[in-house]
Amino acid sequence: MQSSRFTSKLTLRDESMARHVGHLGSAHEGSGEWRIQRLTALALIPLGLYLVASLLRLATHDRVTAAEWLGSPAPALLMILLTLASLTHAAVGLRSILIDYVHTQSRVFIVSLLLRSAAVILAGASVLAILKIFLGR
Repeated sequence: MQSSRFTSKLTLRDESMARHVGHLGSAHEGSGEWRIQRLTALALIPLGLYLVASLLRLATHDRVTAAEWLGSPAPALLMILLTLASLTHAAVGLRSILIDYVHTQSRVFIVSLLLRSAAVILAGASVLAILKIFLGR
């Protein structure tokens, strides 16, 4: 009889403790970020290999040839995807590090906001630059 009462007290204590610490650290939203991190990492493998192969092929050519290459639809699309995937991967990874090592909620919010803003600005500028070359302007 006393064993079951002791077990139920432990169970209640463990459940209460899980509720107490469930919101701490990156555990409160880590699943979605983990998934995005892994998907972008998988996307970066073929995109990165394509970039390396293209750069090796273009290494002996001049700037005009490289601009003509980026003016084609497939390379432009793949470079936009590479840019967006790499910036997303970097932003999620840096935010994860930030959450793990910065313990003040206000600092996490401010730096996270700056990080996401920088990623959006860099993504926009990169996509616009690629589109400018693609459209020939």
